[in-house]
This record gives sequence, C-alpha cells and structure tokens, in this order.
Amino acid sequence: MGLLTDADLRQFANDGYVVIRNVVAETLLAAADAEIDGLIAETAPEEGDRGPGQSAWCPPRSRLPRCDDVLRQSPVLAMARELVSPNSIDHAGLDGSRYDHIQVAITVAPWSHIPGGPHIDGWTPGDSFTMLAGVLLTDQHETQSGNLWVWPGSHLEHERLFRERGTTILERSGVGGHSTQLDPPFVLRPAVPITGGRGDVVLAHFLTGHNKGGNMRPQVRRTIYYRLNVPGHDQRSEQTLLDAWLEYPRMRAFRSSARDTR
Repeated sequence: MGLLTDADLRQFANDGYVVIRNVVAETLLAAADAEIDGLIAETAPEEGDRGPGQSAWCPPRSRLPRCDDVLRQSPVLAMARELVSPNSIDHAGLDGSRYDHIQVAITVAPWSHIPGGPHIDGWTPGDSFTMLAGVLLTDQHETQSGNLWVWPGSHLEHERLFRERGTTILERSGVGGHSTQLDPPFVLRPAVPITGGRGDVVLAHFLTGHNKGGNMRPQVRRTIYYRLNVPGHDQRSEQTLLDAWLEYPRMRAFRSSARDTR
C-alpha cells in the first residue's frame, strides 16, 4: 500500500499539487532549523534583505546536510516517487541539472502582499525540472502567514499554452515565467494559498503556477524547497513543456478519473 491515497493522486492530477500532513519528524525539522539559523546569520540572501517581505537563500546541497536529511530520511522522496511511478525521482542536482541547491525561504512581517499572478520555474526549454517539493518549517494554518500561493490546474493550462504558442513563448514575449502577463492575456483559475503546519509537505508539478504571499503574523515564516528530477530530465525538458505527464505516466489515469467525476 502506498503513502499517498487515491484522493491525493487525483488532486495532484487535477490541480497540479498536493499537500500531505505530518510527514517530517520533529527531530529532522529541529536539526534543519539549527542549520538554517547558521546560514541566515552567516550568509547574505540571494533575494531580499532579511527585512519585511521574502528573503531566500539557495546554497549548494553540500552546505545544508541537515536540510538534505529532511528530504532523504523522511517519506518525502517516497511520496514523490509514487507520483512519477514507475519512474524514479531524486534531487535535480544529481541529474546534472543547474538546480543543485536547496532553497530556504523566509517571510518577515509586516508584509501584506497578495500575489496578482503566478510564475513558473524552468520556463525555457532545457532549463526545467520535474517536481517542486516544499517542507513547511513553521505553522501556516492561516492566510497571510507567508503562505505559498498556487494556481490550481495551471500545469495543464501551461501545457496548452506551450502547445498552442510554442515552447519559447514566455522567452519571446519578455514576460519571464509570468504567463498571465502575456498579450493576449492568459487566463487561469483563481489562486489559493497553501495552508498547513510544521512538517507538512507540498508536492507540485513544475508547470504549476505559484508565487509568494504576505505575512502579517508574528512568526517569521520558513519553508525549505527542493527541485526534483526524474533521471534524464534535462534531455527531454522541452518535451515536458508539451506533455505534462511525460514523466508522470501514472497520472494519466488519475487525470481521466478526476475529469470524469466532475
């Protein structure tokens, strides 16, 4: 029996993401927190300035062994593998990708930001990955807790975009990974904030639109993000823009099931 339920699989197929509760043990989270404390104290962020708003660090995996333990010594990778079965999956850095890092994101209050649109990572051919995994290090049960926002179903809408307008449309248009800034406008379903608690995990298709949200709560929000690859992804990255399920063969049946139950 797998770690993910049929309902989890259907949600991922339909919405492009799934949140699983109480995945990572406190011992792993506490060790990661201590390691991140040192990173934040010693290293300037690549994004932000540690003040109100989001700041992010993307050091090599080797710099954060305890954060790597969160991925490897918990069920996170096994859950990700169930989504791409019968394929395997691991950190993208092991596949020769440029994503050989672990991202640490914090959001400091007060910052009342609500994102107006999403972006996708890896939006140029040859520069993508298979799946985003996020581990919540702080409780984010309420909105305006520094939540990640996602656009449900946008993984399949982005697939349609690339099929209809070409895989270089975002690059040619100068909008980066922000598909809703295209002309003519590209319309997606409304966004939702991810809510959850410490130790919860979000797994998202790389084509699922997402963005950072504000924090008006007393606690500094922390989340660890990992980019994961099915082995050999870099050689077929352009094809994954055109076929969202190329590396997720199991999801084709669940996508059909999700559509039929509407």
